[in-house]
Amino acid sequence: MVKRGLQKTNLVAVHTGGSWTVRKSTRCAGVSRAQAIDALRRQVPACTHCRPDTALGILE
Repeated sequence: MVKRGLQKTNLVAVHTGGSWTVRKSTRCAGVSRAQAIDALRRQVPACTHCRPDTALGILE
């Protein structure tokens, strides 16, 4: 999942689907695994609580 900023084109963070922050936000949208990996590679920050970079095997 990705969390968008106030402007829908701005990506704020990448989350796993089970993240508690996702359930509390109305600005999160589900994305495919490939889209989440692409966002992480484009330097969109990974959530420090749910660690989607670790779950997806992206550690750089």
